[in-house]
Amino acid sequence: MQPAAAAVRGAPQWLRGLLSEEFFDACAAHPGERKNDKNHFCVDCAAALCRHCLPHQPAHDVLQIWKYASCFVVRVDDLRLFDCAGIQSHTVSDHEVVFLNERTARKRSASAENPCAACARPLPSGHDFCSLFCKVKHLGEGEHGGLRRALRVSRRQQQEDQEPAAPETQSGKRRQPSSSPDAGPSCGGSFRKRSRKQPEPERAPLC
Repeated sequence: MQPAAAAVRGAPQWLRGLLSEEFFDACAAHPGERKNDKNHFCVDCAAALCRHCLPHQPAHDVLQIWKYASCFVVRVDDLRLFDCAGIQSHTVSDHEVVFLNERTARKRSASAENPCAACARPLPSGHDFCSLFCKVKHLGEGEHGGLRRALRVSRRQQQEDQEPAAPETQSGKRRQPSSSPDAGPSCGGSFRKRSRKQPEPERAPLC
């Protein structure tokens, strides 16, 4: 398979990570846990997660990755940050899914009646791409900003755009918001522990 970093030119970090990640490998943050395969992906952190890394940051967009026909798929309804129009979809357990990566099983043919615009894999009529990878690659190689138009704004970015600007200090620099100690698990799945001050023992009264 062609490396995603070289093929998805101009794609944001989260999209490059999503298309290059080897899902269902063991999570390095939870090596001793059962069922620690990485089958989630945090868009905001551009990192793969396992079930033990959850619950994640509530404001982050987390995708669940599935396997269909031995390939990685994602639900179209979950992939809110990218326009999946034109990608061949499949119905799995009453959900519409698309393949993440370019498929290699069937013979390619540029002379097919309806080939994939990126890899020439034969497709049913009404579809332009066989996978998310192929659409990103095709739009990224174009010169008309097609990939940028296919991207959508995340919930976190919408919230940041709606928040008022941070007040400026006397030096003219904007004050950074303080991070909450209860921010929850990081992408590695570890929780931040708050240090608690032990109370000093009381002295016995003097006789």
